[in-house]
Amino acid sequence: MRSMTRKRILLMGLLIVPVSMYLVSIAISGVVNFRTLENLGFPDFDSDSLVFRNEKNIVWSPDSSKGKIIVLSFFFSSCPTICPAMNFHLKEAHDRLYGFKDLTFISCTVDPETDTPVVLNKYKENLGVGNSNKWQFITGVSEDLYKLANSYYLTALKDSESPGGYAHSQSAVLIDWEGNLRSRITDEGNILGAYDLSEAFLIDQLVDDVRVLVKEHRKVKLGQK
Repeated sequence: MRSMTRKRILLMGLLIVPVSMYLVSIAISGVVNFRTLENLGFPDFDSDSLVFRNEKNIVWSPDSSKGKIIVLSFFFSSCPTICPAMNFHLKEAHDRLYGFKDLTFISCTVDPETDTPVVLNKYKENLGVGNSNKWQFITGVSEDLYKLANSYYLTALKDSESPGGYAHSQSAVLIDWEGNLRSRITDEGNILGAYDLSEAFLIDQLVDDVRVLVKEHRKVKLGQK
């Protein structure tokens, strides 16, 4: 009887250890995820006609980030309200996801007259990501910046009644390597659409879904070989 009990305990131990290690690896890496993200399609705009510049005064366009997963958001450097919190929370996501190769953060200004490449470069340094090659701060022509935002269902416009004179979404969107807008489906069966950056706890949704896309992208690339 004691021999049987010992065998059962030993067997349970052999099962528990690898399962526990597996669950811990999921919690740490976040790469293993059993959900998929809804594909909301490619936006209706001519991406070739939209050309911007980043904080290093290097030309950037949506097509230049094809092949990568993009976290797209809008802000302005002199924003007196939500922008500091938004980018602080985005930095957390950036830091947690930094190890993923095919990923880039694109933050576009809604005030290009003020936010020149020089201003954006200083802003990036002050945010603590000055040396990051995964996060670009983008400026350009107002009309083109607003068109890019609207194409991905984000708000970006000049508004004299808004704090700082501009209105923009406080959310980011997730774009896959082919330029398609991607989003999780909520527990209630609704499309989330955009990821709220105003609260720290909501960043977990964005981080988790980027990891889902990373896993999907890896499968796609393996299938192409």
